[in-house]
Amino acid sequence: MEEYQGVGKSLWDLVEGQERNMAQLERIGATMEQRWSLKGEVGKEESRNDMEGSKDGPRESQEEGTPLSVSC
Repeated sequence: MEEYQGVGKSLWDLVEGQERNMAQLERIGATMEQRWSLKGEVGKEESRNDMEGSKDGPRESQEEGTPLSVSC
């Protein structure tokens, strides 16, 4: 009988571990979605800046002081 209790405990530990893993995966997924949405917002802002910069002519790189090329 003790052998069955040991197996039952092992199975219960596996179930609890699986539940913890699933919760962690859900948190990771939520974090990734948040980062992707923030990256999308940054990309939209950069696109706006690029379009504004192309109206004013070539921009200069802040690091090197050389004009940046604008591709269409």
